[in-house]
Amino acid sequence: MEKKAEPLKNIEKRIHELEDSIHERERQLKERAGQFKKELQAELSPTEFVRKYPLQTTGASLLLGFFSGKIIRSIVSHPSPASTKPAAQPKSEPSELKSAVASIGVDVLRSSKDLAFNYLKHYLDNKMKSGKDT
Repeated sequence: MEKKAEPLKNIEKRIHELEDSIHERERQLKERAGQFKKELQAELSPTEFVRKYPLQTTGASLLLGFFSGKIIRSIVSHPSPASTKPAAQPKSEPSELKSAVASIGVDVLRSSKDLAFNYLKHYLDNKMKSGKDT
């Protein structure tokens, strides 16, 4: 009778070992995924990106501001083709939507310009301080 129970115990022991192995692998995978997530967040964080490439990000933000200003200005300042056909009509006031978009666009551009210059000032101050410390 004991001979029949012996293979069952070996199978149960093997199942227990496999379950332990599975739990260990699962723990290792979760640990690696957490570490990978932390490294990815550190690598892709805007602060780190700006620290690595300060001049490129400043230039990109200035270009983005310039082009968005051009786009907003072209939307607001140019009349629509329907209003340019009858030349005898008096010039109409811009619509409320265009005025709102224009004011929001101007505010966004000013804010982004201020942020870019504040960051540049902060960056240059830190560079000058680190240069004096050495």
